Amino acid sequence: MLLELTSNEKITLRFSLIENKVNTEMRIKETTDELNASKNITEVGETTLRLQVMKEKLDSIKNLLNKL
Repeated sequence: MLLELTSNEKITLRFSLIENKVNTEMRIKETTDELNASKNITEVGETTLRLQVMKEKLDSIKNLLNKL
């Protein structure tokens, strides 16, 4: 699928992606700290899964930014 965007739309999209990237990176750091403080295996499993999903999201955002 190919999207045709105006210059203004590209700028808006880029800024939105950058903001989302920064927020996701912050949540990854917080979740990593939470993982390091986990006290039982259930917490570790749940936190690890959340962390994996956030890292996949971050990779997607970076990929989209590279395409703009």
